[in-house]
Amino acid sequence: MGCVSSKDQPHQQFNIKLPDSINQTTLQTDLDLSDSQDQYLQIGMNISSLGELHPKVQQVHQELGDLFQNLQGQYMLMPDQSIFYGQTLNGKRNGQGKQHWQKEGNFLEGTWIDNQLNGRARMIYPNGDYFDGNFVNNVANGIGKFVNSRKEVRGFWLNNKLIGEGTEIRKNGTTYVGQFQDGKIHGQGKFEFANGCVYKGTVHKGKMHGNGELIFNDNTRYVGEFRNNCIQGSGIYEANIPIQGWFHSKYEHQTMFLYFFRQETPVLIDNQDCALIQKQLSTFFD
Repeated sequence: MGCVSSKDQPHQQFNIKLPDSINQTTLQTDLDLSDSQDQYLQIGMNISSLGELHPKVQQVHQELGDLFQNLQGQYMLMPDQSIFYGQTLNGKRNGQGKQHWQKEGNFLEGTWIDNQLNGRARMIYPNGDYFDGNFVNNVANGIGKFVNSRKEVRGFWLNNKLIGEGTEIRKNGTTYVGQFQDGKIHGQGKFEFANGCVYKGTVHKGKMHGNGELIFNDNTRYVGEFRNNCIQGSGIYEANIPIQGWFHSKYEHQTMFLYFFRQETPVLIDNQDCALIQKQLSTFFD
């Protein structure tokens, strides 16, 4: 029943860009695949492996397994010095294959048609993040999944951006189900927090902002206005007796406080004339 401490909760942990590195991921993918229209520099010449994978890439790849079983093909040295192994036709990547950028550390498995990724592909990055989804002409379009050390995001990508309905599951126990826009949590959605609280309503650029309902873990609830993850504005607090008025939440020393005003007024939150509804609530976004 309150807002997030800016000191204890970095802004990027809640204002999610889908995901932290998915924009980087798609940019990297664009760059990584920029050679897709070029012919190979060398085909099967003195190349017998993809090279040693980055330790984190190797770990993730071992956990996930090969995207394609019993892959056969030939090795090719690409113009950017990455190495491709897989199926080819007429001097182009055609069919299933995998590609390793030794300098950057990225490792890609996918299906190509005339040098363009089309169909399912999976990119693993040297920090251990990975994206697994559908591609059309080198662009993420369709159902996909992004995973990093803090969260897993599933949904529909359009032109490299998550859009529409999606799900984000965070390692801290928070789950979001709802709308995304331009790769960000935005629209109507539902947060279920690790402490048992549930928020349903409007989310603006990853934050509770607008009209919504917050159900607390003691079965009381607030219905009304939110601003920047805080209860702020007109609303109703429902416990034994519903209380309607203007509310303002405040976060101090790991404790959240909700203040109630009987009329809309710029009275300072520390003014003793306001009523303290409830306190000692744990933070939502640990």
